[in-house]
Amino acid sequence: MVGSIKDLERADPILSVVVASNNASRSICECLDALTNQTTNGPVEIIVVDYSTDGTTEFIESKFPHLKLIKFSEPRLIPALWSHGISHCRGNLVALTTAHCVPDKHWIAQILKAHETSYPAIGGAIENCEPASLVDWAIYFCRYTHYMKPFPAGFVEDLPGDNASYKMRALESCQDVWQNGFWESFVHARLCQEGKKLLLTPEITVFHKQSYNLGAFMRQRFYHGRNFGRLRGCQFPALKKVGLIVGSPAIPLLLLMRIGRGVLQKKRHGDKLFLSLPLLLLFLISWSVGELIGYLQNKDFL
Repeated sequence: MVGSIKDLERADPILSVVVASNNASRSICECLDALTNQTTNGPVEIIVVDYSTDGTTEFIESKFPHLKLIKFSEPRLIPALWSHGISHCRGNLVALTTAHCVPDKHWIAQILKAHETSYPAIGGAIENCEPASLVDWAIYFCRYTHYMKPFPAGFVEDLPGDNASYKMRALESCQDVWQNGFWESFVHARLCQEGKKLLLTPEITVFHKQSYNLGAFMRQRFYHGRNFGRLRGCQFPALKKVGLIVGSPAIPLLLLMRIGRGVLQKKRHGDKLFLSLPLLLLFLISWSVGELIGYLQNKDFL
C-alpha cells in the first residue's frame, strides 16, 4: 500500500528515521514537513530526539504530536541524540539526519532503493539552502564540502552522519562504538575494519538550512573537537599522542586546504568560500583547540 508517512507510521516499520534536534527553531518545521509528507510503499517511523532551549521542543509537541519525541532536559551533543534514537528504532533500516537539514522529497524512496543492495551503510549529498548568510556558508563549508555535488557514486571511508542510512544488523555489529555517542567517523572506521563497504551516492540528498549562529557553532565545534580528541587519543600509544599534540597548531591550515581543494574541484560556490573565509577559520580554530584539549584530557595519555 502506498501512502503518506502519517498514514503508515503505526505498523512495523521498514525504515526508522532518527532526527537529532538541537535548537533548530528556524528549520524544524521544514525538516519534519519534508519527512512526513513523503510517500512510501511501507510504514516508516520517525523518531525525533531533542535537546533544545529555543522553543524547538514545544514547537514539535504542538505541530507534530503524531511523531515519537524523546526529550532531554540536560545538554546533549548531536551524536548522543543519534545513539539514543537508534536504541529505540524498530526498523531493519535506520536513517540519520538532523533538524537542521531538509530532506529532498524523494529522500526516503531513494534510501530504500539504495538498500536493495547488500551495502550496509549508504550516505548521500548535502547541499546548502539559499539564500544563506555568510555564517551559514561558513558552517556548510566547515562540515559538508566533501558531500557537496557534483560527485560520482562510489565507495568511501566515511559518510556524513547528517545524511546516512544503515542496515540495523551492521549497527548491531559495532554497538560498542556508538552506544555512548554516534560519532560517525569512528563507526565507519569500524565497519571498514570489518571489511564492509560504504557507498556514497548523490541520489540521496538533504539541504542544510540555517543551523547555528556564530557563537553557538563555535561552541559546538569546540565540544565536538574535544570529544574527537578524546576518542582518537585512545587509539594511539603515548609517543603518537605527543606527535598529535605538537602538530595541533597545523590542524586549521590542513583542514582549510582540504576544504579549498574540494570547492575548487567541484567548481561551485568559490565566491561564497572567499567571503566566508574569516568565519570559517574561526570554526576550524575552535575545533582544533577542542581537539588539542581532548588529547590532553585523555586519561590514557601516559
